[in-house]
Amino acid sequence: MNHFEFDYDADLYCRMFCRPIRTGFGEVTVRPIRPADAGLVQAFVGDLSATSRYLRFFQPLRHLPPALLDRFVGVDQVTQMALVGIALVEGVPRIVGEARCALSAGGESADIAIVVADSWQRRGIGTGLLSTLERIAASTGVTQLTGKSFATNETFRRFAGAFGFDARPDAADRTFLRIEKHIGSSASISPRC
Repeated sequence: MNHFEFDYDADLYCRMFCRPIRTGFGEVTVRPIRPADAGLVQAFVGDLSATSRYLRFFQPLRHLPPALLDRFVGVDQVTQMALVGIALVEGVPRIVGEARCALSAGGESADIAIVVADSWQRRGIGTGLLSTLERIAASTGVTQLTGKSFATNETFRRFAGAFGFDARPDAADRTFLRIEKHIGSSASISPRC
């Protein structure tokens, strides 16, 4: 192949890099998303506020249409990877956060997206998911993470800045903000088995 692909075995990388996130609400398990998560994902998206759904998907949605849901849970783990944070809410497993990245055409950078359930925000879940995703990406050779958000999304701008991303207006569309962070061996943490 003439483009880079993640050398990524989801179960292996999860054993190496995924650690529970401890919050005031309890422990959040981090693992790769699976096709069997479709119902959990649909419930997660439906429970997001209208604002959170719009900021994550750049369009007003109440739920994910079937084709988008299939793409969302059908991550190939080769050109893209996705992690979910799962917590027990009243004894029932619920997705409370999701982070993913997809390789760019050149293969050395990956575009990220992240969303945390409204009632679970500001509890370290976004930081935990993105840190795990960054370590996995760095270990596979990705050297840069990029992303975009609405320029008016101050919460994301602050989160990205605190996480070490540089932000600038999108040159093609000033409605959006582009973020980027160079990563490498310093982001790669030795696996704990």
